[in-house]
Amino acid sequence: MKYHIIFIATTAIVAIIGVGSTIANDRSGSGRELRGPDVVTWYTGGYASGGSGLDMDMYGTEGGIRSFAFGTTSCNFGDVVADWYGGTNRVPVIAQTCYRLKDGRFEQIATAWLKHSFCAVSEPGCGNCQATNCDTLGIGCADTYWAGLNADAVAPRSAINAFTGYYDYPFSISPTGSGSMKGKLQFNIDDIDPELNVDAKYFIEAQYVSPDDAEWGNQDNNASYRMIRWVTSENPNAMSSTQVLKPAILAWEIFDNEVDIRSIRVPEEGKLHMGVRVYDNEDGTWRYEYAIHNLNSDRSIGSFSIPLGDCVEITDIGFHDVNNHSGEIIDGTDWSVSVSQNEIVWNTELYENNEWANAIRWGSMYNFYFVANQPPSDVSLTLGLFKPGAEPTVEHIAAAPACQVPCEADADGSGSVGI
Repeated sequence: MKYHIIFIATTAIVAIIGVGSTIANDRSGSGRELRGPDVVTWYTGGYASGGSGLDMDMYGTEGGIRSFAFGTTSCNFGDVVADWYGGTNRVPVIAQTCYRLKDGRFEQIATAWLKHSFCAVSEPGCGNCQATNCDTLGIGCADTYWAGLNADAVAPRSAINAFTGYYDYPFSISPTGSGSMKGKLQFNIDDIDPELNVDAKYFIEAQYVSPDDAEWGNQDNNASYRMIRWVTSENPNAMSSTQVLKPAILAWEIFDNEVDIRSIRVPEEGKLHMGVRVYDNEDGTWRYEYAIHNLNSDRSIGSFSIPLGDCVEITDIGFHDVNNHSGEIIDGTDWSVSVSQNEIVWNTELYENNEWANAIRWGSMYNFYFVANQPPSDVSLTLGLFKPGAEPTVEHIAAAPACQVPCEADADGSGSVGI
């Protein structure tokens, strides 16, 4: 869902790599020492490397929404076998997500329920596989779920603590809707129609959340992405190989070297990313784009605030989230926004008023943007944590509009130092 207020900005032109380019694959993490099981996404969208194929299937269309699922392969990078006890809570769940880069904004456009996995087959293909029976994934072994298996997504994201990997089983709710739509990766057709999204780029992301992986502290490297394109809104093609150990938000800075993406650690808890891009509109205003990605924080983000100086005026304020579906209990109400003399604040409801409010929960990314009359400076931004804990906020230094301090030696205001 989106809202916009007073759109007056001119669209900035962003120099990005051509659609046909292949992103270099990076599997450098495979040589590092680990302890315990470490379940990572080895392939997103199937086996094919170099962009030669994609395991991503369409299932149905209803009311302007189209459903898909894509295949995934995991690998145990660790030195201990990984639990894979089907029909229990000692087995990974698999998340599918999609993002779009369009007109300089990187946003999440689709989400799915989770595949509750079962029976690891310990395939070769990602290391020196030490195969085991299907209750565990062997050291250096892979396990594949093709699109048809991941389409049967019955685990609600709301039930999973992605930082600890814990969830209750059986699940308390099941996906609702028709068999061709429920639980699957759902897109607004307008978001993927090539005629409506000229030059847009798309990235599918898979993330494995595994209890014993998290217990050993290996939960920060479980997401990997792959670039795709839509030939039609029913037919996606691969444009790159899987970028292992990398969440999709990191693709933004590959296509725009002016993007600043940094990781943020919630104290004693999960990992976030914030991407920031500032565009000079060349008319005395600047467009500010913020994307906040929650990799695995269970505490989640409930507010985002940016300080404003007395001289800062802002317009074109906007927000973008992703629509949950199929009976997921997370409230989809858009965040409210307020602007005072000294700050702009976006927020959802407080946890004590609605524990299922529309916080930025794990495996999701929200956007915040506006146009300001002042150029960027490094400023301390505040992320309000949604669920109660020892620290209520996290501070993060990033670009934001700030009043320019005049030079005392510039007596005539010309911008030059007087002698």
